[in-house]
Amino acid sequence: MDLRFSANEESFRHEIRGWLNRNLPVEWRDAGVGGYREAANEHIQRQWQRRLYEAGWLKLSWPADVGGRGASPTFQAIFQEELTKANAPNILGRLGVTLLAPTLRALGSTWQKENYLENILRGDVLFCQGFSEPDAGSDLANLRTRAELRGDQWLLNGQKTWSSGAHYADRSFLLARTDPHAEAHRGISMFLVDMRQPGIEVRPIRQMTGGGEFSEIFLSDVAVDQRDLVGQPGDGWKAAMSVFGFERAGLAQAARFERATQELVHLVQQLGAGGSPIVRQKVAQAHIETQVFRLLGLRDLTVGMQGNPPGPSASLTKLFWSEMDKRLQEIAIEAEGMYGALAPASPHSRQGGRWQLAWMWAQAETIYAGSSEIQRNIIAERVLGLPRSR
Repeated sequence: MDLRFSANEESFRHEIRGWLNRNLPVEWRDAGVGGYREAANEHIQRQWQRRLYEAGWLKLSWPADVGGRGASPTFQAIFQEELTKANAPNILGRLGVTLLAPTLRALGSTWQKENYLENILRGDVLFCQGFSEPDAGSDLANLRTRAELRGDQWLLNGQKTWSSGAHYADRSFLLARTDPHAEAHRGISMFLVDMRQPGIEVRPIRQMTGGGEFSEIFLSDVAVDQRDLVGQPGDGWKAAMSVFGFERAGLAQAARFERATQELVHLVQQLGAGGSPIVRQKVAQAHIETQVFRLLGLRDLTVGMQGNPPGPSASLTKLFWSEMDKRLQEIAIEAEGMYGALAPASPHSRQGGRWQLAWMWAQAETIYAGSSEIQRNIIAERVLGLPRSR
């Protein structure tokens, strides 16, 4: 097994680094440990998205005839890894760019591609995701939001929850049940919903981190034109599976955890906690796990290079990193001792409370994007071929 990158790939890596050094201001580089602080740098995320768009990076994998570079999965992975290593901020329209745009390229109508794709990439139209519901999170096929065709429009009624960025989104790619008599997975459709119209109420959910990035969405006779139905009625589950396939991260996640592990080492050294053999062993274990995760990312990358979809083995990757990050944050809080119990905003907290904030975020990682319980079921049934429990 050869885990090295080719000379051409390494040349591409240096191209990205050079561009980042010229275009990513030092003050835009996030510390990388403290979790999600969108409200504090929304303007930076907007500007950064426009810079990436104008430089052509957001079309890296697109064909040349539509302005892309036709980059392979390896080149895409290198690009994302270098962004992470440079501590680049998120882009504000990341859900539209990373999830919806590739889905519309594959499944959208000509009208949808012409009217949405460039606007999504530029950041002129921001999308949130309307999938989860209070009684349909991990069991998404159980969703109850309904859509009824009346004349030439669909009317949507229901509730969504945990919708990231819904409080500033212009539109939502949203799942609703269009056929209540069909099998659970077959009666669902995907719509592109105008979030600025009457009948939509958005309620931000305040997190224990102090942020309000997630929201509830309430829909009451919300009108959607036929042209904003993705595919045909009943194609929603197919579209959702396409979205989930684009949701998986690889080497960029590995780079993020490697940086967090290095920061953990610096924290332990700063606190003088390395004298404990237990702490040293836990830090060493964290380092080992981050290297294992990088190997998982390289394996997934190989699968992609061979033209294969992520498949159920992607559940192993998600399960591994979410559980691993919780353990890593626990080590940091333990190393801080009594300081670890302070709120992030406390003037006495270590390193500005970044580790407490990261610890709080890590608690959600085993829930969002597929809970650990669901991932274990997928691995057991679809990877290992174990029988279903009764």
